[in-house]
Amino acid sequence: MPRPKKCRRLQCRPPCSLFKPNGIPSVELEKIQLEADEFEALALGDVQRLSQLEAAASMGISRQTFGNLLASARQKVATAITQGQAIVLPKSNQ
Repeated sequence: MPRPKKCRRLQCRPPCSLFKPNGIPSVELEKIQLEADEFEALALGDVQRLSQLEAAASMGISRQTFGNLLASARQKVATAITQGQAIVLPKSNQ
C-alpha cells in the first residue's frame, strides 16, 4: 500500500485554464493535464529560480519530491510543445 500523499502548500495560480498551439481548435487537440503541484514546481524552480531545497521548503515537501514534480512538469510541457498538444492547467481556487 503506498504512503498517503503529503499536503502541499501551493501559492501560484495559473492565468488561464488551457495553453494550446495557435490556429488549431482545442477540440481537435490531444491534451496533457498539468497538475497543480507540477505547475507550482515549474513556477518556483524555473520562473522564480529558487533552488530545489528552497522551493521544496516553500511547498512543504522533500527536495526529492520537488525534483520529481519538476521533472514530470518539464516532461509534460516539452511533450506538448514538440507534439503540438494542449496543456490543461490546474483550476484556480479563487
